[in-house]
Amino acid sequence: MKKRIAIILPTLSQTIDQQVIRGIQTSLDPQLYSCLFMPVGYLPDEQDFQDKDLWLIKQLSKLDIDGVVLYGGGVGYKTSDTVMRKVVEAIGELPIVNVGSVIAGIPSVLVDNYSGMYQLTQHMLEIGCKDILYIDGPENNFDSQQRYKAFRDVLAEHGLSHAPEQHLHGDMTPVGAGKLCHQWLAKQQRLPDAIMCVNDLSAKGVIEELDKQQVAIPEQVKVSGFDDFEYADAIRPSLTTAIYPAQRTGSLAAQLVVESINGATLDAQYQLETMSILRASTGAPAKDVELRSNDEQNRLLIQQRDSNAQRLAVTRLLHQRQTLDTILTQAQPTLDELGIPELYIYQQGFSEQGKSHTYLAHRLQPGSLALAESVTPLPAAFEEVIGDKAHQGLWVISELKSGNQHFGYMVALTEGVHAEFIEFMAPQIADIIDHQRLLEETKQYQAQVELSEKMAALGGLVSGVAHEINTPLGNSLLAASHLKEQIALLASQMKNQQLTKANFEKFVDDASNTSDIIISSAQRAAELITSFKQVAVDQSYEEQRSINLADYINKVLRSLQHQLKGTKVSLNTQLEPNLHVFTYPGAIAQVITNLFGNALIHGLGHGKTEGKISISLEKAGQGAQLIVADTGKGASQETVSHIFEPFYTTARGQGGCGLGMHIVYNLITQKLQWQLQVDTQPEKGFRFIISIPQQALNQTEAAN
Repeated sequence: MKKRIAIILPTLSQTIDQQVIRGIQTSLDPQLYSCLFMPVGYLPDEQDFQDKDLWLIKQLSKLDIDGVVLYGGGVGYKTSDTVMRKVVEAIGELPIVNVGSVIAGIPSVLVDNYSGMYQLTQHMLEIGCKDILYIDGPENNFDSQQRYKAFRDVLAEHGLSHAPEQHLHGDMTPVGAGKLCHQWLAKQQRLPDAIMCVNDLSAKGVIEELDKQQVAIPEQVKVSGFDDFEYADAIRPSLTTAIYPAQRTGSLAAQLVVESINGATLDAQYQLETMSILRASTGAPAKDVELRSNDEQNRLLIQQRDSNAQRLAVTRLLHQRQTLDTILTQAQPTLDELGIPELYIYQQGFSEQGKSHTYLAHRLQPGSLALAESVTPLPAAFEEVIGDKAHQGLWVISELKSGNQHFGYMVALTEGVHAEFIEFMAPQIADIIDHQRLLEETKQYQAQVELSEKMAALGGLVSGVAHEINTPLGNSLLAASHLKEQIALLASQMKNQQLTKANFEKFVDDASNTSDIIISSAQRAAELITSFKQVAVDQSYEEQRSINLADYINKVLRSLQHQLKGTKVSLNTQLEPNLHVFTYPGAIAQVITNLFGNALIHGLGHGKTEGKISISLEKAGQGAQLIVADTGKGASQETVSHIFEPFYTTARGQGGCGLGMHIVYNLITQKLQWQLQVDTQPEKGFRFIISIPQQALNQTEAAN
């Protein structure tokens, strides 16, 4: 079985990282070793560091890794030794070889930064530069410390000192160095003899800033860098620098970690030499650069254009608000053309016992690996040989992180030239997962809110039952009490032999009338209870049935009319009597309840404003229209444009939550499959026009 080696580095996009990768790949036999490249970004300084920054590194224990190459000089270029010790702790007991920095107790492959900067500084002094501005990197950076020490030692050997105001600490980026150069020149109002930079990226930023200020290089100012990145000889003027043997560091680190895996004891440090290379930015003669043929240039341009087009196509898909499965399926042909034939997304989940685990949630590969069977933390294909050439492709693992949320990681097989695109895709996919998670949570919350609204409507229904049935029951109770008194009087008269024919006839008449009142009131109460019971059942169960819409709306309104008592509001109805629909009655009850309450509370000031609520139902065109209107204060078009948005309300201070109209809209358009329009103007009231399609009426006929 092949050994697995994880390579932890900051990014796959920078030249030095790519050279380290190339060195590792060309040194390892793909038949014996699988490499998993892990870009984790640049760790923050100790003050901003959090344990979550090491989340991906902590997953190594789940991936059956046998050894680790840590590019500490890149990952930790601006952080402290304390943070790097935490990185080592997160890796655990695995064999580690570090590159580019010193970590106590860990074998390290180092570059002789001192020698390269020593040679560059000697060169600057030899060509007459004594007033030198030095743009450094972060104070904690190992390379920066070694390079500045060499610079200072050379000056000391020549009896020179370096003023603190001419030693600037930057972040090793072109933008950062350009700003430092601009600020220094603006403050000092003079040009130095030379500007020496800690790395080529900083030198690039300085050259661009001097070009903006029309300062001639090297005639007015000499400039140098360090690392000899690929563009150092291509920019104009070409850059004097020192060669950083990045590929050789990767190659040596790979060889050493293999030895460590096989049980060898390693030395504390291994050092590779570096040397200066003089170019036009310090006055050295420019060398002739062999020009590529036009055919080769055109081929490269076309290749780059096609690659950019394919990346753009994938990026557009990633920004569509669709499910991740849909997006990946659509993207698969383009990813394959782009040199990314296999991609696996592992998400975090929880078992039934509540234990966290990582599972394969999505995959793109040409094989027949079944998703349900893929529970290993790395794809089965990871053990296979990538190709005939060791550098043909590489496996990359990248964290799926959105904000402070960790969703898992993505593993992909990719051609080396497209490896950095995996880094770009990872946060985009994390955003999609996060968006889908929020949608699910919103649906669950909306379901809970709708249930709460249903319960509130049922509560209102109970209140309506109490108010409406109180009158017939009160009448029945009063009539029964009167009848009892009459019976007692009749019994007394009989006992005392005072009963006359006239008294008895009067009793019969009273008893008959009272009985009629009791029977009539009881029947009225029974009818009300039957109506309320049906509405209550409809609001509790999601079942379709055929209803007489006018009769049903009247039943709902009976439970709401008590809210009008003591107000200045009247209710007018004009309902087509023989209009039947096959629908969800409970949804209609909830819509009528919400629109009635909205009119009474918001439109007519809780009934304090004189006005009326009108509800009409009539046939219209190929269907019917249900209109709920009021004569209240209405609303502006700005309010109407937001009225159905969740949590939008104009009565936040009066306890409004902004969900009632959102629920009404969803019930009408989604559940009932009807249409809703709003007509309003300030001080002209609201008209909610609900269009019922002919299809709903046809379904009723079919059901009948």
